[in-house]
Amino acid sequence: MSLPTPLALQDSRYAPCKSGNPLSQEIWLLHGYASHQDDLFGFAPYLSKEFAIRSLRATHPLAFGGYAWYALSFDDQGIRQTNEEEAQASMERVAEALRWHAEAFPEAPRPILMGFSQGGILSNALRTRYPDLVRGIAAVASYFPVEWSCLGQVASNLPHWAAVGTEDGVVPAHMSLPSYETARVIHGMDVDVHTYPMPHTISPACFTDLLQWFRQVSA
Repeated sequence: MSLPTPLALQDSRYAPCKSGNPLSQEIWLLHGYASHQDDLFGFAPYLSKEFAIRSLRATHPLAFGGYAWYALSFDDQGIRQTNEEEAQASMERVAEALRWHAEAFPEAPRPILMGFSQGGILSNALRTRYPDLVRGIAAVASYFPVEWSCLGQVASNLPHWAAVGTEDGVVPAHMSLPSYETARVIHGMDVDVHTYPMPHTISPACFTDLLQWFRQVSA
């Protein structure tokens, strides 16, 4: 009897590995704020030669279009505020899907998470709560949310890769880089952080290095 599809995957996009191996390494893509599941799925043709791809849709629809893993707001001083309750609920929703994968495909490797922007922030946080459900974490144009109260314990041996754009005006390097250093000092987290001369996007050089990292982790 097949298991019911978890909520996090019901509106996802899936591309099987072109090798035809049903136990291929899966890469789960978590998009950014105000985006959708088809955004990062554009990388599937370049990844599905070696990996199976699932591109997830975030939890909360936005009035102006797209979806978010959690709400963002700004206080009177213009400081961005995160709805941690929604973030934690989205983390559990993704974790539920990861548990489903482990039960449905017990002989397959655990998925690798790759998040962009808000999806990368959520992926970074997921590492601290559910490290046993994933094989590795990659975060692009993101930061580590060291201020979140819902963080758990970090698994120090989990492969973790991050890309920071030196020209990123949305998640600037002066915000992102110190967050990874703080996470290293406070949590003992070992993240392989790379910088690229790119804005809030995934440059060809970044993607090339990311693909190589996928290969190393899945080897």
